Amino acid sequence: MARELEEQQEIEDLRMNEQIARDAEVTRIHAEEEIQAMIDSLDKSNETVAKYLQEYQQFASDLSLEKKIELISDLVKYQDHYKKSYLGWRFKDFKGMSFEDIEAKFTQVWKRIEDFTPMGSKEEAERAKRQGIILEKEQVNKGNDAASSC
Repeated sequence: MARELEEQQEIEDLRMNEQIARDAEVTRIHAEEEIQAMIDSLDKSNETVAKYLQEYQQFASDLSLEKKIELISDLVKYQDHYKKSYLGWRFKDFKGMSFEDIEAKFTQVWKRIEDFTPMGSKEEAERAKRQGIILEKEQVNKGNDAASSC
């Protein structure tokens, strides 16, 4: 009886070892497939980068110095045009104005720049709180004025 149990145990151990070996082989195969997929992906990325690098080098070598200068000057002109178009003030806005009027507009904008407080800062929170209190007082005063006039 003990001998049969030992034989069964040996057979069971042999089966377990075979199963462990099969599982290890399957795991190894899956790991190799994943690694190969990663390698293929990196190869594609490298090919893409190499292609774009080659195109860039070809493009850069094809351009003459005059063409490069022309492209850079076009870029600078575009940036200047963009800045002039989107600053908010145009030359025609000041046409016919006196120096004092222009200075007043400049002073208003400069004061806003100097008084700038970033959103989310403590100063901004205090300012918003004060404005809320002032608005509430104005509404109460308007309500009192309306009630007293009736």
